[in-house]
Amino acid sequence: MEGSGVFHQLLINSVIISATTFVHGVFVAAAAAVFRAAKTRTKGALRFLRDTAVLVLLVLWLMFAHMIEIGMWAGLFHVYGMFETWETSLYFSGAAFTTLGFGDVLLPQQWRLLAGAAAANGLLLFGLSAAFLFDVVGKLHLGGRGS
Repeated sequence: MEGSGVFHQLLINSVIISATTFVHGVFVAAAAAVFRAAKTRTKGALRFLRDTAVLVLLVLWLMFAHMIEIGMWAGLFHVYGMFETWETSLYFSGAAFTTLGFGDVLLPQQWRLLAGAAAANGLLLFGLSAAFLFDVVGKLHLGGRGS
């Protein structure tokens, strides 16, 4: 598809950011619900193993959410024909979403506003993941206080 004007790109940005944020919200809400339901009083080595398992599974769960979100951006890039292959779409999406931005692959000039939106979206969703992990660590009382 042909490139588009600023307002069209802003509309696309709004839709994809809303969609990825919804997906992330579902993953965070599901993880929070499981965490609340599974929280039990445990002491000693069992507590250490439980807390470690919770953190590992939570990180994997959140990374899975981020992979889906990166895939959503890649799908957008691919459907609009911004790259010739799915692999290139996925590569650029991952580099932009993580704010890594190697610069070896670029969006066509008429679509370049999408790159900054992908980076801002990833930055905010990774921040949300970090805040959620921080909250869970606090609730696990990894410093040894309480239960």
